[in-house]
Amino acid sequence: MTEATPDAAEIAARRKYTAKRLNEHIKLFAAYVNAMVIAVAGAAIIVPLVSNPNATLGQSHLSWFAASLALHCVGHAVIRLLRRED
Repeated sequence: MTEATPDAAEIAARRKYTAKRLNEHIKLFAAYVNAMVIAVAGAAIIVPLVSNPNATLGQSHLSWFAASLALHCVGHAVIRLLRRED
C-alpha cells in the first residue's frame, strides 16, 4: 500500500486550518491577558479609592498600575504573532 501524496490544494487547506487554529489560540491568550490587566488595574486603583475615598495612591498602588500597563503591552505584542490565513 502506498500513500498518495497530497496535492497543492490540500496542503494549502491544511496550512490555512493550522494558521486559523493558531490565531484563535493567540486571540484567546490576548483576551486573557487583557482581562488580567483589568483585574490588576481595578485592584490597584479602584478598590482602594472605593474603600476609602480620601485615600491617596501610594507607591505600591502605582507599581501595580504600572504592572497592568506592562501586561497590556504584552497583550498587544501577542497580537503581533497572528499569522496570515490565506
